[in-house]
Amino acid sequence: MNEQSLDTLANVAITLAAFSGVVVAFRVGGAHTWSPTELRVLWFLICDCFLVVFLALLPLPLALFNWSPDEVWGLCSALLGSWFIIGNLLAVWGERRDRAAKQWVSIPVITPVIYVISIVAFLMGVALWLSVWDLVVPLGQAMFVLGLIVLLAFAAVEFLFYIALLSQQERDQ
Repeated sequence: MNEQSLDTLANVAITLAAFSGVVVAFRVGGAHTWSPTELRVLWFLICDCFLVVFLALLPLPLALFNWSPDEVWGLCSALLGSWFIIGNLLAVWGERRDRAAKQWVSIPVITPVIYVISIVAFLMGVALWLSVWDLVVPLGQAMFVLGLIVLLAFAAVEFLFYIALLSQQERDQ
């Protein structure tokens, strides 16, 4: 097991979560004035960051309990793959609800990137589940680490959503 790569990913996720807190602090009016889209993206940003931390740390205790590498990477890949699929379904449901209520917020450039990375994330979830069954995609740490990197990329784009939102609000004033 390459613990250093998992530790690095966990540190990056914690840093991103901390920067997100700073961006949120600069939002005018407090969270009660945010649109449902803004709140949903914030929740996904925080969840994605902490999931990277949790999932990057999870293999170590499993290995200490003498789980076989296939068991460790199988469970971790199943958890991460499930989040990619369930998280995407929740995001689609939330966006449809926001659009129906005419409360949807779109940021030029960032929103299309979120759609692209959502597709990549969904495909990553499928690939992780295929790796659990060792079908088409090999089971192992490499696929799991790639999945964590995709989740970090998703969190980074969610973070950029807020940076762009602040920039857009600044221009509108």
